[in-house]
Amino acid sequence: ALDAYGNTATGFDASANNITLIPSLSGAISGLSGGNKLTGSGDFVNGVANLTSLGLTFTGVSGTLSITFAPTSGTGIVGPNITLNPGAATKLVVTGTGTQTAGASNSITITAKDASGNTATGYTGS
Repeated sequence: ALDAYGNTATGFDASANNITLIPSLSGAISGLSGGNKLTGSGDFVNGVANLTSLGLTFTGVSGTLSITFAPTSGTGIVGPNITLNPGAATKLVVTGTGTQTAGASNSITITAKDASGNTATGYTGS
């Protein structure tokens, strides 16, 4: 949290000025005092919110994520880019045509997906 001059606002209290976190990728932020918001008086310690220790979780697509931090009042900010890789495979998805003629060939695709539906690029199982 910064004051008007760019100094750390050591006494900032998110319960008086909630901060909404908005992800750039499809998905959801959860785990904070207000789900996707910083709303607690203890969310900032000496003007800094440690999102990891507060329990921030992003569930959604993999890619390059940036988070917009939008306060109820004041100027918001966009955080740095974070590279999100897909998680471990939790399911196999089979796709192909819905009908089959006996004796004819049919193409199918089997794709390993993580819990959020991202292609699990590290999957090497059989």
